[in-house]
Amino acid sequence: MTRIEKLAEFDGDYAHAPPRAPTIKTLALVAALLVYAAGFVLLYPIVASSVAKSVSEGNDPALLQFVGP
Repeated sequence: MTRIEKLAEFDGDYAHAPPRAPTIKTLALVAALLVYAAGFVLLYPIVASSVAKSVSEGNDPALLQFVGP
């Protein structure tokens, strides 16, 4: 092995560059959307059952009369 060949080896001598701002913003947006979707999936059945219970008790919002100002 010559000295030139030894210099040409790249075995991780360089530090990795930190992620750029657009990459961080994109990852934050994706994380926020995943949290929103997970919250919707978890809370929708709870709210749906609450509405169904309320309607079965006779408190249907569609039956309420609108009272104007």
